[in-house]
Amino acid sequence: MTKRLILGGALLLALASCGKNSSDYKELKAQYDSLAVVNQNYEAELHETDSLVASVLTNFQEITSVEGMINVNPMNGDIKRTEQERIKDNMLLINDKLRASSEAIDQLTKKLEAGGKENKRLGHTIAILRKELEAQKERVLALTEELERKNIAIGALDSMLNQRNSDVDRLAGATAQQAQALAAQDKELNTVRYCIGTSSDLKEMNLIKGGRVVTENANLSYFTKIDLRDLSQLPLLSRKAKLLTVHPASSYELVPGADKQLVLYIKNAQAFWSNSKILIVEVD
Repeated sequence: MTKRLILGGALLLALASCGKNSSDYKELKAQYDSLAVVNQNYEAELHETDSLVASVLTNFQEITSVEGMINVNPMNGDIKRTEQERIKDNMLLINDKLRASSEAIDQLTKKLEAGGKENKRLGHTIAILRKELEAQKERVLALTEELERKNIAIGALDSMLNQRNSDVDRLAGATAQQAQALAAQDKELNTVRYCIGTSSDLKEMNLIKGGRVVTENANLSYFTKIDLRDLSQLPLLSRKAKLLTVHPASSYELVPGADKQLVLYIKNAQAFWSNSKILIVEVD
């Protein structure tokens, strides 16, 4: 904001030094008008944000005040019908305030997201408001349960309770989706592919060109796909074999089996696949 004001002042000084009919004046005037619009929009946005925060704080104060007016333990032990109606009206008011506060906080969150989450102060304010909103909801729900135990049905709070349940369900759904996404990401990160073949086989599959291994744009249908955590040894079904892709020598070992055919033992999976998630083995 300060930078905009400084730039605006500089433009005003420049305008003062230019003739009104000159092309420089007209260009500077256009720049100044554009900056004025930006500043005006910024001020309007800031005012709207402040108004939303103020409305939430006011709602919180009014909810606390109304809560204090509800007496669930009268001196004579009974709550008269007129008192029951007053309690219902107050609970309805509380419900409306809670809903309005929730909607205002959602609007603030949208503003934060639209701004690229650069406004740390607004983000901190929203976190505090959400925490207080949840605390007030918990208190109101406890009050509702107390009233219900005294046979005072508060239908006015149905919408709040349903909304809270809906929020819980939505959060559970979002958590499940996040878990699925993380699982899919984890699976993809740990997916490797291997291919075993003779020199002629590998050339036919276009994995060897000009005497060197080519894995770029390789046809993955030729490869076996597996989770690297599930692959600790690989029978090569040959007495001679060499790895054509690059893997640290300390991470694996080629060991002859009882039939003299080689088995690839992967001693350190993370190290073995650190350079390439593709393994190509040439056998005779």
